[in-house]
Amino acid sequence: MAKQTKTAKKTESCEIYLYGIIGRGLDIDTNDLIQAIEAKRRDGVRSFTFYVNSDGGEVAQGSALFNYLDRTDVDITWVVDGIAASMMAVLITNPKHHVKAARHAKFMYHRVCGYVYGNSDETRAAADMMDSFETTLVEMMAARTGLTVDETRKRWFDGIDHWLSAEEAVQAGLCDEIVNTNMNIKALESITDARSAFNYYNNQIINLKQQKMDEKAFATALNISETSTEAEMLDSLRGLVNERETLRQQLQAERDKVSGLENRVKEFEKSKVKSLIDSAVADKRIGEDDREAYTKLAEKDFESTEKILNKMQPVQRIKNSLQEGNTPNEEEGWDWDKYHRSGKLENLKKNNPGRYAELYKAKFGCDPQN
Repeated sequence: MAKQTKTAKKTESCEIYLYGIIGRGLDIDTNDLIQAIEAKRRDGVRSFTFYVNSDGGEVAQGSALFNYLDRTDVDITWVVDGIAASMMAVLITNPKHHVKAARHAKFMYHRVCGYVYGNSDETRAAADMMDSFETTLVEMMAARTGLTVDETRKRWFDGIDHWLSAEEAVQAGLCDEIVNTNMNIKALESITDARSAFNYYNNQIINLKQQKMDEKAFATALNISETSTEAEMLDSLRGLVNERETLRQQLQAERDKVSGLENRVKEFEKSKVKSLIDSAVADKRIGEDDREAYTKLAEKDFESTEKILNKMQPVQRIKNSLQEGNTPNEEEGWDWDKYHRSGKLENLKKNNPGRYAELYKAKFGCDPQN
């Protein structure tokens, strides 16, 4: 099956289906695949999920993809839907990547295989090349499992095809977790070769994907007629999606409005506290060195702080009232009669005898009698 890509949202994640054989011009051509991944990465995608059903393929092509993903700053998750065999099985061994498998998935590891045509020198050279590739694969797998290179070679590259269930792959450290999918895929009871296993799982996946949805249940969930067509169901679903988006935007607008009001209230409370403290400092009820303490107190309990400050006597006014010869601001321009009506003549005579004598003479035409 040819690779397919699906991007959920820009700059978020991308899903890629790797179904088939790895190789140039084949189902999974890593020359094309790497270019597609790189384009998505440059577009902002940093999380990739690869869904796998592959019986392997060309070592050189698989190694190129392995090395590209190893040096690229992206998060990789592998999900084995059917089988991961041969080169594909080794391709997903990077310890930086997260590997998941369906419960009935299979993994297969074996020595590098190939075909040679030529004279004895060409045949020996091809064998040396295969050994070199195999050494690389052994090292890749050892890094994943934590085994030594020699242990890995002895266990997995001994000339036998090693088939593992998903559980066995988890136990060997080749898979991180088993996932339950919505696909009811049946396990393969006996395995003859990688191609047969691939076809078995691939056919099941295709058949399950082609199964029609339960239109009656879908219509009931959408609260529309059970006889609705698929197009009508889609229209209803789009309507719900649009309605949800409208409600989301309205909710965000209300949240923004509330946030704006909260900020205005905070600014008002801050201004009210500052005004209270500024007034107290100006009236000399508290000193400038007390500003910070009373500000913190007012921020916690404004009303109590206001009551405390209002009970304090303004120092400057007391001083003014006791200072002889100094007329309080509110008494500026008063004549004898106004002092008399206010009952403050005796206070004026005591604290400011000069002004008292001046007003007395202006009222009666002579100096006051002692």
